[in-house]
Amino acid sequence: MSELRMPAINQVALAGRLVQDPEFRITDNGTARLTSRIAVNRAYRDRNDEWQEETSFFNIVVWRQLAERLADRLEKGTPVFLSGRLRSYSWRDDDENSHYLVEIQARTLQVLERIPSGANGTAQADGEIEDEVETESEELELAA
Repeated sequence: MSELRMPAINQVALAGRLVQDPEFRITDNGTARLTSRIAVNRAYRDRNDEWQEETSFFNIVVWRQLAERLADRLEKGTPVFLSGRLRSYSWRDDDENSHYLVEIQARTLQVLERIPSGANGTAQADGEIEDEVETESEELELAA
């Protein structure tokens, strides 16, 4: 019997609002890195057929040119649509406690609010911004 090959798919797409001002920095190896958190809402009907809402929060990371272009454009409350991949880390602290982190490494990010277009006073949707995500491991710097 032949072995079933599972495709290696790691894709995520989310729409929500940033819940903190992004933090931009340049890593020790000179790579631009932007981090933030996004809140994503979901409405559903419970067992009593009443509408409920839940909110999930996710860490996001944006790298390189995309991070540089977005650094001055994003702030807490900005509505965004992003796509990318999940990345997980695990480590032990000095007291040997285990820690786990899952983050979204964004490949594309679109600001969803309308921005002024200038002279005629009309508004237009902000454009999508895309960048390649590094497939090699990036420098992991976590606050203890």
